[in-house]
Amino acid sequence: MLNGFNELNRNSFKPLYVQLSEIILEYATDNHLKHDDALPSENELLSQFDVSRNTIRLAVERLVKMGVAKKTRGQGTFYIKEKKSLMIDYHHAFEGSVERIGLKVTNQLINKETVTGRLDWIDGMGKTNWNETIWIRRRKMASDELLAVEERLLPGFVVKRYSQKEIESENINPDLIEKYPDTEVIRWNYIFISQPLTEEEADLLKLPQGMNCLRRIGEYYNAVDDRFMLGRLTIISDRINLRYEFAKQKDGYVLRG
Repeated sequence: MLNGFNELNRNSFKPLYVQLSEIILEYATDNHLKHDDALPSENELLSQFDVSRNTIRLAVERLVKMGVAKKTRGQGTFYIKEKKSLMIDYHHAFEGSVERIGLKVTNQLINKETVTGRLDWIDGMGKTNWNETIWIRRRKMASDELLAVEERLLPGFVVKRYSQKEIESENINPDLIEKYPDTEVIRWNYIFISQPLTEEEADLLKLPQGMNCLRRIGEYYNAVDDRFMLGRLTIISDRINLRYEFAKQKDGYVLRG
């Protein structure tokens, strides 16, 4: 029997196959497996965990999809050592980046409403498949200057977890959503694009129509790879300078916004 495995938590919201895939990956890391080293076989995992063979196969398939394992017919499953990755200092995101230069960010709620159709800015991002979709839009201010407009699309049951005051003023990501395990951000991706303000936006924000702004559109996924939030940040680019600082660390680089 193999040693060094963590235990499954049958009370967790994570499915057993997700937990098992994470345990296998932790085992590979803790035992310093090298690239192309064999991972535990199905039979070894069956002897270690009280789960079905199907659960084990789903866990291995997840590792293959993640790019950290490969299956060779008739030989087994092998570890793919991850390349060094770029680490990101994500503390408090946009607010943290601004506050590090000495400005306090405040939020002003513009609207919180149920979306019945699709918003233009999520075209091409696939369906949300939520029973109820809530659109939250807020101004981000510092020293009475408008810095950006934040938009979030969230399932209705997630929004209902928070008070109106929290929605109006608190940092949604990560402060609010990180309170719950099913909305802990495990991975996300951003698209940056320069676009002019629409007529409605220009009128709302008292800015010139057609003014170009930087848009950051994001998709956010939890531990079971469910996309639970879409976001857009419209940055008033004549008032914000984006600066990135890189610092070398043992396993890669930290990017600080």
